[in-house]
Amino acid sequence: MSRIAVDKELCKKEGACVAVCPSRSLALDEEGFPEESGESHCIVCGHCVAVCACDALTHSGLPSGEFLPAAKELPDPAKIDNFLINRRSVREFKDRPVARETLEDLLDIARRAPTASNSQKLHWIVVDDGAKVHALSAETMKWMRASGTGEAMVERWDQGYDGVLRGAPAVIMACAPAIYAWGKQDCAIALTFLELAAEARGLGVCWAGYLTHVAGIHAPLREALCVPDGYAVHGGLMLGEHKYTYKLVPPRNLLSVQWV
Repeated sequence: MSRIAVDKELCKKEGACVAVCPSRSLALDEEGFPEESGESHCIVCGHCVAVCACDALTHSGLPSGEFLPAAKELPDPAKIDNFLINRRSVREFKDRPVARETLEDLLDIARRAPTASNSQKLHWIVVDDGAKVHALSAETMKWMRASGTGEAMVERWDQGYDGVLRGAPAVIMACAPAIYAWGKQDCAIALTFLELAAEARGLGVCWAGYLTHVAGIHAPLREALCVPDGYAVHGGLMLGEHKYTYKLVPPRNLLSVQWV
């Protein structure tokens, strides 16, 4: 049974829905109307419905009321470029919690990031209590101390400095099924969406590399994060309000590029 319904009174037979279908699951029938093919491999991405200029298509797997209107105007390139260039990895945060509503907004943006074949298999873990964040750092340091890894970090920890999560008030971790081949890529893309959305809201963000690495090899840390069975942790962010403001953008290495 086809998941695509076409209102033939509205359809103008322009064919845009067929052209944008990534799985080539749509074709034009003898009358020129779009229809789902018998060998359909629809990934429920919604492109066909979203591109229809005359609102003639509906998809049974995508409730019409959940579509959002596309933005009619986007920021000009100069503003976007400046926003991206001014991004900094922030490791000093104000001792103030991040509002739950803000975290929910960030996750809503991140869930819209592209995933392989629109699989949307990501699972999120949010720790928004400063004491719990510190406990995650402590468990990470316990593994580092026992394994003889990161002696300098262990020494700084003993002196009272958290080099793992930097005293951040919140941490967000991205997971995917361990058997899913594109988990690392999907998590990285979604976390980048979340990072930029956080920056736009005035929050400082830094990638939680140590926590991510140790969560993959240290069972007690995985348990502390409540990672679901069968899932792997592929990345995370520490975030909070900026403690300091940067006035300059540091230089970067010259571009290394090969045109083929």
